[in-house]
Amino acid sequence: MRAHLSYQPKDERQASSLAAALARAGAEVVPGADIGAAGTDAVVLLWSYAAEAAWGAARVEGERVVPVRLDDTPLPPPLNRLPQVRLAVGVTDAAAATIVRLGSTAALPDEHVREPELPGVISDFGPLGQYETCPRCGVGSDRLRPYVTVDHRDDRALRLVICGSCGWQDYGDL
Repeated sequence: MRAHLSYQPKDERQASSLAAALARAGAEVVPGADIGAAGTDAVVLLWSYAAEAAWGAARVEGERVVPVRLDDTPLPPPLNRLPQVRLAVGVTDAAAATIVRLGSTAALPDEHVREPELPGVISDFGPLGQYETCPRCGVGSDRLRPYVTVDHRDDRALRLVICGSCGWQDYGDL
């Protein structure tokens, strides 16, 4: 996959990390701040508060777009209907591989398609894995949150994923 990486200057550190991870996953990355680049298979759009503030009248018609959410800033229509990746704990190679897969197969937005009830959000929690839904109650992965804590009794640091709906959690050593 040949991907155009679109991001805001405030997100340059994350963009650089993601570009390196995408290259390790087999993608050829074309960086740049604007949307779209000739000869690319997909636009990987880093979405954050900075991107929302600069979004304005940008258009993505005719582009294959994979939104990659750096924070909880909501995506605008029609991007909110596309499969997306949320980097809950930063850039990982597993997230990059998922982005390459989505960039190779993502459909173009269609104004006549009914909006799905839940967008396909894949949240990457690093060593704890990727989730599309809560394993217990089935809510979307947007309700799952990462946490870091210390277990003082056993003297170890833990990385947790906790569901905001049902309280389900998974953990592993940090």
